[in-house]
Amino acid sequence: MTGKKYSGYSVDELLHDHEFVLIVLGMTSKEEWDEFLQSNHESKDNILKAKKIIRLFIVQDGKLDDAKKSQLWENISRYNIEVSGNNKLFRIRALVKIAASLLIILSIGGLLYLNLKPLKNQYQFSEISNDSKSKNPLLVLSNGKKVDLQKTESKITVLKGQNAIQINNDTVVENRIAIDKNTNRAKLNEVIIPFGKKSNLVLGDGTKVWLNAGSRLAFPSKFDGNKREVYLDGEAYFEVVKNVKQPFVVSTNSVNVEVLGTKFNVSAYHSDDFCETVLLEGSVNFCDKDKLFSDKVLVSPNQRITYSKTSKEIVLKSEPDAAMYVAWVEGWYPFKNESIEQVIRKIERFYNVKFEYDQKIISGSLPVSGKLDLKNSMDEVMVILSKVAKFNYVISGNSVLIVNDTK
Repeated sequence: MTGKKYSGYSVDELLHDHEFVLIVLGMTSKEEWDEFLQSNHESKDNILKAKKIIRLFIVQDGKLDDAKKSQLWENISRYNIEVSGNNKLFRIRALVKIAASLLIILSIGGLLYLNLKPLKNQYQFSEISNDSKSKNPLLVLSNGKKVDLQKTESKITVLKGQNAIQINNDTVVENRIAIDKNTNRAKLNEVIIPFGKKSNLVLGDGTKVWLNAGSRLAFPSKFDGNKREVYLDGEAYFEVVKNVKQPFVVSTNSVNVEVLGTKFNVSAYHSDDFCETVLLEGSVNFCDKDKLFSDKVLVSPNQRITYSKTSKEIVLKSEPDAAMYVAWVEGWYPFKNESIEQVIRKIERFYNVKFEYDQKIISGSLPVSGKLDLKNSMDEVMVILSKVAKFNYVISGNSVLIVNDTK
């Protein structure tokens, strides 16, 4: 019996400790387990949870046929339901990491630990690009039909109970629900916003969504089941209609934001190193999707919560100027103590331009503060920004070249 103690270990930490895994697999008698749990009584609950998960991944030989795969995922699904009842989130995506840590062959017992291929919990958007080559916002219906939204600031309204979507308050397109033959579930619609454009939507439940430049949103024609879920890549401001029986979930690549009815902004561009939520009204739960057991973090009005994709850290801060983060909806971009690189990245999205500069020119720049009217021309915006950030520039077509530091 090992002398190692596991006091204070989380479930994730236990599952990534190979010595612990060997202990779980090596002990067969109740007496051994009782002794082990007694010596680690402070972590008893987490140890038992970790043991149960490890047992889900054990197979008796190295070959995993379709029947065994099916049985394995049935076990996982049952466990998912059980831990969900205890307000825990069980993420298949996180199981990939655990399965990888269990991929060891033991000479005693001949047990093999399964290495599962990633099964991402995130919705897979269509291959259509929303980069600078796209001219107009695009609506992709669940049946695959594409609708050019034409206007710089388009509007989409899901007509409840009519199997139709209204575009820009005039055109109505038929939108009968298409079923995915593989999953037997309704396919989602997508709206794709290129750089330099914006759009707003009214979903089937009345929830309002404003989409910023360079964003994508996948949404159903109607919300069924026990939750209302949409998928976001980019930035969006939500005003969610309250429904206590059917929580609203914004699913991004790294985090979930769950609400009942509230107003909040989510920024989750795949190209950024962070995901961020700012709450104006109501309350939201914020959850890291990469962790096997991740407690929900409750966010209150005038708070900002940020998740770092690199460090995996979640930081919750007071944000008295919460309204500043949704000013882009009205065509304003106020920035306070932001790095010049962050400001440049947003300007690129708003105006569909590309900045070019030597990193040395801006590396020593201090955080900047100011306010830009995005309804102004690019020339007017650059005059203000260059004065605030103290640099010179040259505009050539869709490129902005920062040529030198004026300090």
